[in-house]
Amino acid sequence: MTDHAQQDASADLESGSPPYSRSDSPSPEDPLIDHRNNHRGSQRRPAGRPTHAHARDPRRYSDDIERLDGGSRGSHYRSSRSTTTTSLGIPKKVGTAVSRWIRGPDPPEIQRINPIFPHIQAIPIRILDNYCRTKRSKAFAWLVACALWLMSFILVEHFSYFRGEETILQCNDNLWAKNSGCGLDGIDCRSFANASFVFRCPTDCGSARVLEPYTIGDQQFNYQGLLIGGGLPSPGVDSRTRHYRADSFICLAAAHSGVLQADKGGCARLRKTGMQASFPSSSSGGFESIPFDAPFVSSFTIEDSESCTDLRWTAFGITLAFSIVISLFTTNPTVFYWSLFCSIFWEVGMAGDPPRHRTAYDLVAIAATRFLPTAFAGYVIERFVVRRTLVGLNAQIEKTVLWVGACWIGALNNYTFDVWVPISRLTPHDLGQQPGAKAALAIIVVALVVIAVFQVLAIRKEGNMARYLQFYLLCAVCIGLLIAIPNLNLRIHHYILSLLLLPGTRVQTRPSLVYQGLLMGLFINGLARWGWDGILQTSFELRGDALLGSMLPKLEDVVVAAANVTVFWALPKTPYDSVSVLVNDVERYRGVGGSATFERRTIGQVLQQAWYDSPMRGVKRP
Repeated sequence: MTDHAQQDASADLESGSPPYSRSDSPSPEDPLIDHRNNHRGSQRRPAGRPTHAHARDPRRYSDDIERLDGGSRGSHYRSSRSTTTTSLGIPKKVGTAVSRWIRGPDPPEIQRINPIFPHIQAIPIRILDNYCRTKRSKAFAWLVACALWLMSFILVEHFSYFRGEETILQCNDNLWAKNSGCGLDGIDCRSFANASFVFRCPTDCGSARVLEPYTIGDQQFNYQGLLIGGGLPSPGVDSRTRHYRADSFICLAAAHSGVLQADKGGCARLRKTGMQASFPSSSSGGFESIPFDAPFVSSFTIEDSESCTDLRWTAFGITLAFSIVISLFTTNPTVFYWSLFCSIFWEVGMAGDPPRHRTAYDLVAIAATRFLPTAFAGYVIERFVVRRTLVGLNAQIEKTVLWVGACWIGALNNYTFDVWVPISRLTPHDLGQQPGAKAALAIIVVALVVIAVFQVLAIRKEGNMARYLQFYLLCAVCIGLLIAIPNLNLRIHHYILSLLLLPGTRVQTRPSLVYQGLLMGLFINGLARWGWDGILQTSFELRGDALLGSMLPKLEDVVVAAANVTVFWALPKTPYDSVSVLVNDVERYRGVGGSATFERRTIGQVLQQAWYDSPMRGVKRP
């Protein structure tokens, strides 16, 4: 070996690399190909052999391989090409690097949360261990906490729903069905006058709004509260009252009239006052009403009644305190999860965001019906996702703030995201017509991408990246197949979004605690409030009470006579069921003809009708 080669060899030994260079040639002592250890690669190399022989890279001996192959340029080109690219044309170096990155570090780095100020966060556990030294005593303490929450919650619900005889309303309830829902002349929405009832409104009804275009006279309104009339004074009625059109939101009218406060709710009396000649607007209670300068067959006023209080925030406070206590004094993830899951579900379903119902017993039946299938899905989530995140976690205060706090933000979706995010439904129609929806969706998508990147890095460290890629690839294929089904629309509900994203939180990091708690809250809220709505829906189901796609006949002529008015229109050429004509927002004609005649009423006749319908009249119209 020359001096130059010796220097290179000594340098290689110092750096830990094998003393072999491209200029070296094989020697009998260390041949290029060792046939003694080439028997299916299963025999170990003798202990006396140099260890550097195993680390040789065949690409470093390309000159020797050329000599052994006869120095053929074509054979060398074919060999290098076949070993540096895959069948898809991707360089093998890139594929190997991607595969190595997906596999993650070796050994995997299991993520664990090291508590901040561990001695302080361990105080609740030490207190529990001092007073409850055995598992049996700890189980008894847990049963006592559950019993106290259950009794308190039942008492609050009893005084909220079962004690009084008032009618329980939602924030957007009214007396008049949209479009032609009340039938000809409003006959399906009678009685119009000389009737009253006591009702109770929930809290925070000031944000109630319509979600589809609503026509009032010759104007359309959307994404705002429906409050028509309420001005002072109104022609022909007592100036001390405010008359609202029957399709106004009752609870919003109660806040506008000053009888109730929108943020507190409560009880009031509604009195039906029949036809009114007009409905001037006014600003009161922080709300601006919509004017309607024409007669309408049904109206109402709001009066004081026996006071009552909406106790939903009391129920929330009791359940919140219970969830905090369980989180601080429990390290078992199963006990923690099921205690919060059951209590939050019933709080949302019975108080926080209850579904539409007629009576209190209907509400209990609806919540019980939805609880069992939701609990089964919750078991799957706990078994495969939540338990992996919470096992071995002793950061009691951090768990309470991050997981429990985020869970309540999601569970109170009607007070959080419904107010903060201007997106009612993830459909192209709603995104196109709702102000700010597209910008909000863009911000949400960017935030989800950033969150996903950090979650992917944490998942990769644990060596589970390949499994997640397979799972989400399968989800993407299924979603694509659902989208491809004709005449059906994909609808991503709260619970579906949570089910898709929850597996990505299956690592024990602080961000994962926040994301997992938030998604669990949205999952519970979606199912307790709306139930198991289908992931596929028809256009009719998505349309609701909107008039999307309804044809408008072309008006041809209007003939005005002394006693009546006749309207002529061109019949549509496409198939249709019938033509409906609304006069002053009340359906007056429904049929297949091309004209309709309506009787004209003077202002005197309208006022006479209003006097007949007035509660001061004392008798019903014969």
